[in-house]
Amino acid sequence: MLERVIRETCIAGAVIDRCIKASFPRGGKRKKKEKATSDAVKKNNDMLALKNLTRLINLNFYPGDLHTTLTYAEKLSPEEANSELEKWIKRMRREYKKLDKEFYYIAVTEFKNKRIHHHVVMNYIDFQVVNRQWKMGRIRCTPLDKTRNYRVLAEYLIKETQKTFREPENATKRRWKPSRNLKRPVVKREWVSISQLFQNLDDIKPLKGYEIDRDTLRKYTNPVTKLDHLEYQMVSNEAVPRLSVWRKGKKVNRNETYRKMDEMRQMDMELEDHAAVWDVL
Repeated sequence: MLERVIRETCIAGAVIDRCIKASFPRGGKRKKKEKATSDAVKKNNDMLALKNLTRLINLNFYPGDLHTTLTYAEKLSPEEANSELEKWIKRMRREYKKLDKEFYYIAVTEFKNKRIHHHVVMNYIDFQVVNRQWKMGRIRCTPLDKTRNYRVLAEYLIKETQKTFREPENATKRRWKPSRNLKRPVVKREWVSISQLFQNLDDIKPLKGYEIDRDTLRKYTNPVTKLDHLEYQMVSNEAVPRLSVWRKGKKVNRNETYRKMDEMRQMDMELEDHAAVWDVL
């Protein structure tokens, strides 16, 4: 009988992410093999991407920082647009350097079914500087709100590139392009009682100094591993969050990974031949 489950905790800015998950399928027995469709893998990949991007934004950006949209007056290819974005990034680095600051950013490019454009989450700088350095089209700058939890923004950005980042003509082959100077979220893993996984959602209590974001509470079965999961976020209700590091557990050196597209195509072919089985350990 399974008595313990895994709890992962990630503190990113004012937000604490919690994921409690079984290490075996319900019933306490490990399934030797399980088929996984490419649709299930894509769904799992999208869930992981949303989680990782939310953490990255929450850890590195603050109220008043900018969500900037860069558009083009003329039609460009994805390769040309990527080149223009790179040039703009270099110019912006110089502008921040003049202010004795570093330029932090996460860039997302969308080009399917609409004219190509870029979304850039970036640390604050005067709008006139952005306007001076982007002459290819219109600009829209929206300050990040005071919630300090930017899950909704991350969800929007993931949806923008949910299909196009897999397209052959995508110049970057990535969902987003982060600057190298961003801090990376740290995930800690520990064993806890199985009762934490199957507790009633209404009974979950926040840590001192935090409130549970009820919109993030969810129980689900992972579409690939078939394991039970419980996830939620806690947001600090203090100006300066009480916690910046979770001291319990061990650091996760390798986060949950994605299946590559070529693996997914091969998987579909094998499933059609009724020959593929996928390990869900």
